[in-house]
Amino acid sequence: MFKQVVCSVLLLGSVIAQAKAELGCPYPSSIRFAQGYFQSDNGKAFWQSTKVRSRDFIDVFIGAVFTPSTGQERDNGYLEKCIYRTGAGQVVALRYVGPEAVKSMSLTSTLHWDIARGPFGQDIYICQDSQPDNCAFVLNQPTL
Repeated sequence: MFKQVVCSVLLLGSVIAQAKAELGCPYPSSIRFAQGYFQSDNGKAFWQSTKVRSRDFIDVFIGAVFTPSTGQERDNGYLEKCIYRTGAGQVVALRYVGPEAVKSMSLTSTLHWDIARGPFGQDIYICQDSQPDNCAFVLNQPTL
């Protein structure tokens, strides 16, 4: 009986830890232009674009791209980018830059991702929902 209780507590703890690691693309209103980059930092995640030439503002969220490690796998891959359009019409991609090492990312608890074909024939998932946090993913932390 004691082993069952301990296992249940450990299982519950891992489920809670996974729920805490779920993230979504940042909302346009949380993205700022600083030192030549578009950036967003909500305390849980830091997002950054490549260096851009002109100062502008992020107007609208377009979508996100997730690349699975193998085939159409949803529980092991990487969120490649969250894509936005600026007020001037320029397309900008932000990438996740976490405070800790990430083993991989997972889409297992999301419903807004659709399978598509990438530019080199590989399977990818795209999310084109108007709400950035619906393009959610889970961080798979490395085991220590």
